[in-house]
Amino acid sequence: MDIIKTMIDSFLNNTSSTDRLLIVICVLIGIIATILNIPEVKGKIGEGAIKQRLKKLSADTYKICNDIMIKNSKGGTSQIDHIVISKYGLFVVETKNYQGWITGGERSEKWTQTIYKKKSQFFNPLRQNYGHIRALMELLDLPQDKFIPIIAFSDKAELKVNVTSHVVYYSDVIKVIQNYKNIILTDNQVDNIYETLTKNNIVEAEQRRNHTQSIKQNVQMKNQQIANGICPKCGGNLVLRNGKYGKFYGCSNFPKCKYIKKL
Repeated sequence: MDIIKTMIDSFLNNTSSTDRLLIVICVLIGIIATILNIPEVKGKIGEGAIKQRLKKLSADTYKICNDIMIKNSKGGTSQIDHIVISKYGLFVVETKNYQGWITGGERSEKWTQTIYKKKSQFFNPLRQNYGHIRALMELLDLPQDKFIPIIAFSDKAELKVNVTSHVVYYSDVIKVIQNYKNIILTDNQVDNIYETLTKNNIVEAEQRRNHTQSIKQNVQMKNQQIANGICPKCGGNLVLRNGKYGKFYGCSNFPKCKYIKKL
């Protein structure tokens, strides 16, 4: 401790006040940049951006629920970024605050983010959002055709995905919602849906922390299964195969199970 104190005293005595201020500013910038790069923080920033945009919708026509967490039939929870309720349907919006090139397919297990040739993968948000819709179908006792899934990416991203679903930029979300004009729900249904979601929304901080921890544990378990040559979808063995685009691991239970893991 004495050595550290001596070093600090020496630094303060031999550095001008202007230099010290510049150093402090640089340190603060580094800390802020690090915080903004944390996935949870980036996600909240993205959700905040969409939340502000959704406020532009007419309150007479649309009811908005942000950051909803509900229980699902499997005993777990589903956290949904935004739900817009109207007589034109329920718009379920998943936000992705990503930059760079975004590539992937409708049925791909994972999509890819590319920034200056550096690639990183993330779970297909269409699949993720479908899981949210299934939980909503159970809670609200509504068929799938009453829901419209939307995946919203930051305008800083460049979308190169091969999909037919609504995978759009933040700036296009309102336009997608307002394009739906066919009435499929009554005013009473809209009111009841909003009331049910509000009543069943989990707001307790501990349960929300458990939700985040559960997701991390599931990811770790899945990665461990793959590392051990086990199909994370059905429990079959992963077999090395040759395909049109090179080698990959496929499930031994194909065609019943179509899980693949690209090399």
